[in-house]
Amino acid sequence: MRILVLGLDSPLGFSLRAFAAPLMRHEIVGVDMDATRWRRERQVKKLLRRQSVDLILDARLVTQIDGVDPVGQPDLERTRWLAGLAARDRIAYLFLSSARVFSGTLSRPYRETDQPDATDPIGRTLIEVEQLLREVVDEIFILRLGLMFGGRRPNPLARALDALSRGDRVKVSEQVRGSPVHVAEVARVIHGISDQIGAGAPRTGLYHYSGIGEVNAYSFMETVLANASQYAPFKEARELVELIKDDTGATTNLSLDCAKIRHQFGIQQLSWREFVPRAVQRYIELYAEG
Repeated sequence: MRILVLGLDSPLGFSLRAFAAPLMRHEIVGVDMDATRWRRERQVKKLLRRQSVDLILDARLVTQIDGVDPVGQPDLERTRWLAGLAARDRIAYLFLSSARVFSGTLSRPYRETDQPDATDPIGRTLIEVEQLLREVVDEIFILRLGLMFGGRRPNPLARALDALSRGDRVKVSEQVRGSPVHVAEVARVIHGISDQIGAGAPRTGLYHYSGIGEVNAYSFMETVLANASQYAPFKEARELVELIKDDTGATTNLSLDCAKIRHQFGIQQLSWREFVPRAVQRYIELYAEG
């Protein structure tokens, strides 16, 4: 299949290209994040006319929520243009969403049947985009992801290492929980889905995917530092990480139940822990001085 990736210069975009190259089963084309900030619908029409594709992979919002640009109404309008044109041309659409559509109040992992109930601006925008796509596009496939991490900016792991390398303190909570997933894992899952869609599997549905193992934000950072502390910029970084104290005892849980994607596509989860050394090493290669 010929896959149009929106956000080709994102951490996930780099992983998708790296994963696809040796397999040679799908052709990856796309546009960088800056080129997806369309101001009018005809810019989207021009893109789709220029790129004859079988599948649109929309990685814009999951990249944006990890960056500095706010997610909001302009993104909803751009999605409306894109969805209408995809429906008109009968192009399959795979939208990457996030566990952030949920409030985090459940004590168990969230299933696809749970009602999205986030109230923060990012979560509400993601919910609106999901609803819009279901209303407009017949062949819409939504994949909600756990916290994505990797060594390439922008993402939370790289942002934390940026701060620590400057000598800034990083405050982390034990009461925010989730199931992280490395960008290379997401690339593997997307290629597995694309393989099966290309072979006739349903092009519609709502699925969850994350790495194996729930972890709180503080423990995740401890795992990162256990790997980063062997490199010069982070020898003393442990002293800069501060545990946030919250006496209310309230916990935010954004873990995802991934049984459905395993049953439908045979995609097995891998542990997020085995990808942390790779992410830290990539950060060092890309951004560490000397």
